[in-house]
Amino acid sequence: MRLPLKLAITFSAAFLAALLCARFLSDSPVLAGLGLLLAVLLCALWLHRSLSRPVSEIARVAQRLAAGDWNARVAELPPDQYGRLARDINYLAERVQHDIAQLRRSEAVRKDFTANVSHELRTPLAAIKAFAETLYGGAAEDPEHSMEFILEIERNADRMTRLVDDLLTLSALDSGARPPAPESVDLMRIATEVAATLKPLAARKELGLRLEPFRTIPPVRGDRGQLKQVLTNLLDNAIKFTPEKGVVRVSASFADGRVTVAVQDTGIGIPAEDQPRIFERFYRVDKARSRELGGTGLGLAIVKHILEAHGGSVAVESRLGEGSTFRFTLPAAT
Repeated sequence: MRLPLKLAITFSAAFLAALLCARFLSDSPVLAGLGLLLAVLLCALWLHRSLSRPVSEIARVAQRLAAGDWNARVAELPPDQYGRLARDINYLAERVQHDIAQLRRSEAVRKDFTANVSHELRTPLAAIKAFAETLYGGAAEDPEHSMEFILEIERNADRMTRLVDDLLTLSALDSGARPPAPESVDLMRIATEVAATLKPLAARKELGLRLEPFRTIPPVRGDRGQLKQVLTNLLDNAIKFTPEKGVVRVSASFADGRVTVAVQDTGIGIPAEDQPRIFERFYRVDKARSRELGGTGLGLAIVKHILEAHGGSVAVESRLGEGSTFRFTLPAAT
């Protein structure tokens, strides 16, 4: 009920009470006056309670919010000025609560990221230091083992280089320092280039690397270099995690103005409980195997960031022991 309407009802009730008192107590002016006074007091009490209740409720919730209780909400009030104020306060509390939750999640991600980077760098550094100390301690004079130690130092140095490169890429994508430079991109041509680059890796494992022709697939609008990195990361993962004599297949389709590219393998698969998290930074299903194969744990996170910057998306379907299919979609060039 709007405030002017409440006042109108109150004064109307007081006026009506005055008329009734004047009509029925006209023989006793004292009683008429007392009756009129009582009616006015009752109307004033009713008006005071109707006005003070929403104010008290709003003040109570405001005090709880000020004390840090962001779950506090104003109870439903009539659709008057107080009701609108209550809705605005509730909306503000929900926004602040959401922002605080986002800040806490961001802080947790930042702490995890720092810890993961420290761990990922410490491991190859420790290996390099250990092999260097061994060589310094006299192993350099042993030709049979010195070359083995040198190759291990080189392998761990390469691992650190890949990690730093991926960290710089991810940082640039996060900060917007590397926005896509859009152009018309033929995904079939990119897939052919990536497959040719990774063919020796597949050949060492006797994998069948099959690139199905992208018939009737229109070009997409995007950054050629970044989209090439997406296909490189997905194909590289498929080859690494597919056992010998397996098959890796790349195909594409077009529907509803979007191009979908699928990278399918007959590899080890991903457990269902791990699939929602595989695009997180440094998340690995099998940490030991991933490090052994040279993975940094950032490849899929980079894929997701690049595709989202292009207005696309990526998803995975996998069955443990049967293989995985990664599909990403992009808007077709208009």
